[in-house]
Amino acid sequence: MEVRRIDPHDDAAFSAWFSVLSTTDRERWPGLPGWQRVERLAMALDEVGPEEHQCLSAFSDGHVVGIADIEMYRRENPHLARVDIRVQPDVRRRGVGSALLAEAERIAVGAGRSETGGMGETPVREGVRDSVKEFAARHGYRPAMGMVGRRLTLPLAAAHRESLVGNPKAHPDGYTMLTFADRWPEAYMADRCELGRRMSTDIPKGDQDLDEEMWDEDRVRHIEQHLAAQDRAKLTTAARDVRTGRLVAFTEIAIPLGAPEATWQHDTLVMREHRGNALGFAVKLANVLALQDAFPRARAINTWNAVDNLHMIAINEAMGFNVVSSSVYWLKLLDTGTG
Repeated sequence: MEVRRIDPHDDAAFSAWFSVLSTTDRERWPGLPGWQRVERLAMALDEVGPEEHQCLSAFSDGHVVGIADIEMYRRENPHLARVDIRVQPDVRRRGVGSALLAEAERIAVGAGRSETGGMGETPVREGVRDSVKEFAARHGYRPAMGMVGRRLTLPLAAAHRESLVGNPKAHPDGYTMLTFADRWPEAYMADRCELGRRMSTDIPKGDQDLDEEMWDEDRVRHIEQHLAAQDRAKLTTAARDVRTGRLVAFTEIAIPLGAPEATWQHDTLVMREHRGNALGFAVKLANVLALQDAFPRARAINTWNAVDNLHMIAINEAMGFNVVSSSVYWLKLLDTGTG
């Protein structure tokens, strides 16, 4: 068996890599579209954005039997690499995953990284077991944060929608809701940058040691361009403080235009000094309703929460999100040879 990095400009090599990703997506979540090829290709080709992605393939007898994605950050967190490993079902427990992980760790050390991590997600449906725990522990990883995946089925039932809209939390005093698609309004760019910075400091991180992120307009606009390259749309709702005119909370949903039936919750944040005013509930509900209006083919919103993010979990449960998976973020300190 041979493990090597593949060039995403090589159409055949990338297609073989993506085929394994797609197969394992369908195995984990049958009936859902999973990642779209254009989304992962845009990630692999992005040479200037906040994250770099390297694609590894494991070959046996000339066939790709497993893959890895290595994510490394360009602006902050220079100590960290994140790894996602997938192995074809018929060749598991033959060392493919271990070989991919060893090469990913070697690349991470070569890039000056001292820590690797990865998320193991297990659907909660009957007959599915956690296949990551034993693998991660055997290779020296320890649990750093627990997360729970939830899914909201769309469209909302009429009675449930009416109940949510009629809830006083949907209309907090002193704030107005602003909803827009794709491009952040220029007038609120400073607010977007501050909200982005706060996302890196004000949310649960478990045992992860993560840097404060610095946001500017170039970063925001590049993310928007990258979203377009992925053939994705995004809906955002922000809460505006009437007293100051500043945006103090926001939430985002990403929509793969090639498969809009499955949508993905991105960031949600309420600034600490504005918490306790039901802004999380208000922005999330407004965004869900905007999604239903703009993308009537949408059938689900997928989201994840840290297990200790009790306030956001309560909001999601009130809106009707149901638990579909449990996840653990696994972390390892690498031997860089500098100690």
